[in-house]
Amino acid sequence: MRALSRKTWPPFAAVAALAVLGLFVLNGVAAGVVLFVALIGMILAAINALRDEQPNDGVGGIGGPMGHM
Repeated sequence: MRALSRKTWPPFAAVAALAVLGLFVLNGVAAGVVLFVALIGMILAAINALRDEQPNDGVGGIGGPMGHM
């Protein structure tokens, strides 16, 4: 698990709030535009969260840790 996970969740929370706004509050074209922006924001937040990851940062998984190769 990342040591800096406290820096990764606020963008995801902001995108989730934007998606809720688009789904339940707005209507028509405005909802579509807001949901499209939320989709792009989710992709960018995921890229930003994975930016500093190294292949051997994982906890192992089925094949074991990646750092032994």
